[in-house]
Amino acid sequence: MPRNPRASVPEPPGTRARGRVGRPPKTYVETEELRGRIKAAAAKVFAERGYHGLAVEAIVQEASLSRPTFYRYFANVDEVLNQVFTEVHARLVHEVRTAVGAASDPMGKVEAGLLAWRGWCEWVGPMLGSIYAEMHNATSPAYHHRNSVIALIVAEVDAAYAQIGRGKISRLLVETFVVGVEHLGYQYHLGSHADKAQAWADTRKAMLRLAIGMLGARPEWQAAVLLADQLGIDLD
Repeated sequence: MPRNPRASVPEPPGTRARGRVGRPPKTYVETEELRGRIKAAAAKVFAERGYHGLAVEAIVQEASLSRPTFYRYFANVDEVLNQVFTEVHARLVHEVRTAVGAASDPMGKVEAGLLAWRGWCEWVGPMLGSIYAEMHNATSPAYHHRNSVIALIVAEVDAAYAQIGRGKISRLLVETFVVGVEHLGYQYHLGSHADKAQAWADTRKAMLRLAIGMLGARPEWQAAVLLADQLGIDLD
């Protein structure tokens, strides 16, 4: 018998979602709540153990659910973790895009993007350490999602350049800037600082120096000293 083409379409809130034979049906809201519990548990286990320590048994224990319940909603560990990463990185792209779009001048856009990225790191919380540890490991989903985010950031920088009447910037320069910002940001968020305010001030200055060097064009390089004074960057 042909498969019902509507069977895989999520039903709207308030309707009964189809379940397996012999299992009580769940409402759309209940289904999403269970999926959310599984994703939250996977994120917590990933934060504690990393990708290679992630297992269905650890996830269901953390979520206080059974293995059959897990497999009703996800095929395997990779599927649930990829959904977690997709949502986490979609938030990063949205917040950076929104912040950069609201700023007018080039350096204002850079600083707005850095602040948005800082806020995202704080929101990610305990997962940040595992993401940082695995973002260069090609066997981890963190690596592939990070590469997708870099491609989107390159596109955002190109759009920002076009907005101020400049041509495209070299992808190599943007990637160098992103890698530097990642390193500085992760060191700030994952380090223990006696004075967090001073630690962020130092981190911000280093990030902005990277921005002028990697993303700046002739106008920024010619006005580098003036820009440093305006942005509070110590050049001594």
